[in-house]
Amino acid sequence: MDNLLDIYTDTKNNLLQSKAWSEFHQSLGHKTWFVSCDEEACLVIKLPLYKEKSYLYIPRGPQCSVQGWHVLSKKIKEIARDENCVFVRVEPYKVPNGTLAKLKFKKIGQYAPLSRQFSPMDTLLLDLRKNDDDLLAEMKPKGRYNIKVAERKGVKVRKSNSIKDLAVFYELSVAMKERGFTSFDVEHYQKLLETLGKNKNVTLFVAEHNQEILSVIMVCFYRKNAIYLHGASSNDKREYMPNQLAQWVAIKEARKRGCEVYDFWGIAPSDEISHPWAGITRFKKSLGGEPIHLLGAYDYTFKPVWYKMFSLINIVRKGLFKK
Repeated sequence: MDNLLDIYTDTKNNLLQSKAWSEFHQSLGHKTWFVSCDEEACLVIKLPLYKEKSYLYIPRGPQCSVQGWHVLSKKIKEIARDENCVFVRVEPYKVPNGTLAKLKFKKIGQYAPLSRQFSPMDTLLLDLRKNDDDLLAEMKPKGRYNIKVAERKGVKVRKSNSIKDLAVFYELSVAMKERGFTSFDVEHYQKLLETLGKNKNVTLFVAEHNQEILSVIMVCFYRKNAIYLHGASSNDKREYMPNQLAQWVAIKEARKRGCEVYDFWGIAPSDEISHPWAGITRFKKSLGGEPIHLLGAYDYTFKPVWYKMFSLINIVRKGLFKK
């Protein structure tokens, strides 16, 4: 049986390096390129920084040989020159030894421009090559119990791709800001649902009680991988455990679609009990899965002066935020 991480990191199963993900970003007005890297083409996205300044981003990639990295680096520099980009950010799963240092890529620091990790460095992968009974048995007792609580309370979960349900999801996500969570603007979610929904690569799972929507999660399906990408929930009736049941229904749907990996998309590092994601991590781990630690993000700087300036802005922003 193939290793779970090998399935997850296989380029063919990588939604964030797919044509569908490129179309999603194009719908938001972002330029995209597929740049040759060995046998595979690597998705490169141009994202805004400030006014005319921008940066390049390679989500969950690239995956290539030493020679491929050199070829890619050269082509990226040409794009950056033409597009006035300050830096490129990459998120490779693995890299040939010494390649990043030789090409002068540096791991992003706490105050790097846009230091928020677009793709989480630590995540939780659930092996879907098991039946429902085995998946339930491997959950923590609290996870199984909470699913039963939701069912006993009469919570129902339905699948949806409607704009109306997305509007409720967005309202819930905005309300969650008061509880310390962040969200994208409504256009981001709408375009995601529209573009990936064309090929049934995304579904909303709506948990409700007596027709009152308590929780909505957005799950993406791409070949053998399923990703719990976004979620939002009400502060009302939290004791009804709608989030746990929504996840369980999504997990079963992923198995029906032939997915072999369910990615819970981001947990706190194992040694950081005070991490902002500590609470959501406990919730995700209650449903089973294997913690995975990835390489994280690395930057190559095209315009060092601008890069330092945006780093200083980030220092000031985070300093003020802490106060």
